[in-house]
Amino acid sequence: MRSRTGHDELMRVIRSVRRRWRLRVTLRGAAIILAAGLLVFLISAYGMDRLRFSPTAVLAFRVFAYVTLVGLTIRFLVVPLARRVSDERVALYLEEHEPSLEARVLSAVDLGRLDKAASEGFSPALVNRLVENALENCAAVDYGRKVEARSLARSSGLLAGATLAAVAVLLLSPSFLRHSAPFLFPFSGAAIDNPYRIEVMPGDTRVAIGAELRIVALLHNFDADEVEIAVQRGRQGEWERFPMVLDEETGEHLVFLFDLEEQTEYFVEASGVRSQLFRIEVHELPYVQQLVLEYHFPAYTGLSPRRQEDGGDIAALRGTEVLVFVIPTVPVAGGAIVIDEQDSLPLTRAENGTLTGALQVVSDGLYRIVFESFDGDRVIGSPDYLIDVLSDQPPYVAFSKPGRDVKVTNIEEVFIEVEAEDDYGVRQLQLVYSVNGGPEQTLELYSGRRKEVSAGHTFYLEEIELEPGDFISYYARASDDNRVSGRQVATTDIYFMEVRPFDRTYRQAEQSGAPGGGGFDSSLSQRQRDVIAATFKMVRDREKYSRDEYEENLATLALAQGRLREQVERLITRIQARGIAQMDSSFRTIAEALPLAVESMQEAEKLLGERNPDEALPPEQRALQQLQRAEATFRESQISRGTTSGSGGGGQAEADELADLFELELDKQRNQYESVQRERQRRVDDEIDETLQKLQELARRQQQENERRRARASRSQNQSGGGSGSQRQLAEEAEELARRLERLAREESLPELNQTARELREAAEEMRRAAANSRNSSGAGGNAALERLREARRLLDENRSAGLQRDVEDALRRANRLAEEQRDVTRDVERLAEGGGAQRERLQRLMERKEEMATEVADLEGQLDRLARDSRREQRDASRKLQEAANGIRDDKLEDKIRYSRGVVRQRSPEYARNFEEQIARDIEELREKIEEARSAIGETKEQRLARALDQTRDLVRSLESLEERTQPGEGEQRG
Repeated sequence: MRSRTGHDELMRVIRSVRRRWRLRVTLRGAAIILAAGLLVFLISAYGMDRLRFSPTAVLAFRVFAYVTLVGLTIRFLVVPLARRVSDERVALYLEEHEPSLEARVLSAVDLGRLDKAASEGFSPALVNRLVENALENCAAVDYGRKVEARSLARSSGLLAGATLAAVAVLLLSPSFLRHSAPFLFPFSGAAIDNPYRIEVMPGDTRVAIGAELRIVALLHNFDADEVEIAVQRGRQGEWERFPMVLDEETGEHLVFLFDLEEQTEYFVEASGVRSQLFRIEVHELPYVQQLVLEYHFPAYTGLSPRRQEDGGDIAALRGTEVLVFVIPTVPVAGGAIVIDEQDSLPLTRAENGTLTGALQVVSDGLYRIVFESFDGDRVIGSPDYLIDVLSDQPPYVAFSKPGRDVKVTNIEEVFIEVEAEDDYGVRQLQLVYSVNGGPEQTLELYSGRRKEVSAGHTFYLEEIELEPGDFISYYARASDDNRVSGRQVATTDIYFMEVRPFDRTYRQAEQSGAPGGGGFDSSLSQRQRDVIAATFKMVRDREKYSRDEYEENLATLALAQGRLREQVERLITRIQARGIAQMDSSFRTIAEALPLAVESMQEAEKLLGERNPDEALPPEQRALQQLQRAEATFRESQISRGTTSGSGGGGQAEADELADLFELELDKQRNQYESVQRERQRRVDDEIDETLQKLQELARRQQQENERRRARASRSQNQSGGGSGSQRQLAEEAEELARRLERLAREESLPELNQTARELREAAEEMRRAAANSRNSSGAGGNAALERLREARRLLDENRSAGLQRDVEDALRRANRLAEEQRDVTRDVERLAEGGGAQRERLQRLMERKEEMATEVADLEGQLDRLARDSRREQRDASRKLQEAANGIRDDKLEDKIRYSRGVVRQRSPEYARNFEEQIARDIEELREKIEEARSAIGETKEQRLARALDQTRDLVRSLESLEERTQPGEGEQRG
């Protein structure tokens, strides 16, 4: 019994080792099958996806996947687990992994059977002892549990890793995997649907003899660069392939089949995916043989009715009535115009069989002609035609004289001239002005209906009680006569007439345009005018901003007004700290005006913060009035001081010193302001250059579209290449450029860009008319659009040239100011040599002025380099002169000289310092002369010369065409 029990215990150890071995084989096989199966699944899914799920590919990859999985299962699971493993082999396996057993287990298993031990003559006691000894050794090695521990852990890890990889693939689920899963696992019932498919409309259909059919293809789950339709006309006809055109808005591909006379079959193919075969049955059904459209435009346009013989798409102003005349291929009982599958307008049948109806152009949409047969059936008699509503552009209005802020005296007569233009007629033109921010007064300059209006008004300032520092703000507005959607009003920017001291005119004339006595810098009032202009535009263009943009812009305006107020407050503090007001009555007036300006600025800042720009305009203008009065008072003080120079005593000299400090503070603010303005102008110029490049590309594409239209008109077409679709896309791009220019004109106060934007919008309208007449061989609409684009390009190029002229003039102004500043510095150096009180303070002020001049010279050098680089392609002479001016600054080491001159003034003799300053003055004068030469060298650009030549060529062509029309046909042909 003990022998039997020991042997059974030993067998349990053997069976435990066998089970762990089988578990390890199972885990390893499952991991291999799962990993390999995942790889096979991915390969099969990707292959089917690449081959667009063709039946052959689906079958081949499905067989490949299943055969591979079955083979792996047999190789790594079925075969290893089906193998019979004897107890002796297990014991030997255990002995190999546990050498400490020393073959005891194998011997015990071999002799442990009683029948074998008895037959071989072994003593049962010996066998029993051998079994017990084997069990004791097995117990020492934990009954073989360590044999498969490492292998089981490794196999479990492999299986877990394969499982995680499979889960990750399922969670990420790339598109090709989602599409392929139903084909690899067809039990879901979705395997019959190919994810890469082409939906074709209308599919199988029937049409009337001679009809045209619009075919739409929509790609599902894939994209293709080329989509083609294959068409077979008649049972024995050849297959023809035509490209389909993409509609960017809907993502559909379009094509038209014309003149269907017999049964036609077709299919669509793209990137290896083919739709099913469709059939077009041709029957003796009524269809539109001829469609005539007669446009009756709104009365306010003053346009005569226009008749379009070969009609189809409609492109007209809102409110236009379109009479529709339909001639069917066979007699019909009646018909209707169906708009957007909803509204149905009846067609009246005349005695000759023509159907007549009318529709009102209200909104964009589609329409088709539906016939009613004598049997009562309704038959679609035409394809879907587009209704494209053209927008009536608001008037264009601008000042031709003076067209900018001006400075006047209170006895002048100032003439204001306004130009207005509208595509269908200007109804009213008004001039609105206000004195010192007071109530607005309106003058009616024109009332009637003309496409172009030019009117003017003269301000007799002597009749208005004005003082130096007062101003008149004015703007113009024009309205059209649109009685359909309401009158549209266009408003110019706001401009200012500033009243300056009367006798300043003569001082300027004597000093060759340079401000006398150093002059009062007007950056404070200029910045306040900018705030007023921006606020005015926010009120005027409120409808063009979103709510967030509107509030953000008002917050920015409030911040700008607040910063300007803080700078004026610092200036007031400096005046009070220096005691200037107590020493000079003129500065007492300034000290009284500036706090009033601050008070008005605070009120305007509060109203802007409360989102009330309308109410903020009056306090903003009151602040401007006080700032300008302070500036006018300072000018008078400087002129007086210049007149009495040398006759005053020490008090006058001390007042001069304090006034110079005041002016130096303003100079710093002016330089900061002008730096910001120049950087802003640079960004605007870059954006205009980018827009010009896009406009040139748009004109090139429009010219190609016109050439394609002429080519289509010269041969019979069996399909449409989408001329109308590409033409509408060009129209949308033109409108986008127009919106961009309008935004730039609005945000940067560049009203001249509005005219370019208007030309672009009119070009877009011509493009839409050309798209509506795509079935007509006439290319008048496309040619008119191209002319508009060229005109817009010419205007924008002129604006860019004007920008170069403006930038060079700005550089010249800076050079003039440097020259004047250097003359003042030279005088200050001479005053230092004379001695006197406050020597240290005057020297410190002189050092600050020289530092400002050195910084200005460095900045001017960079500006000249940039202008030379930007104008090198189009203005070579001017670019060369500008580069010479920039090189002159470097060669003369002008910046270094100005900085070095500070040490010269401190350490050298007065005579040496004065000579050194005169040398700097000569270098600056040479710089000024070179910039003046560059300004004179600016001429026509290459594009402008080309545009002028094209205009002359077009005039010549029109003259020849007019001459040919006046000749007889035979004579005309002979002349040709």
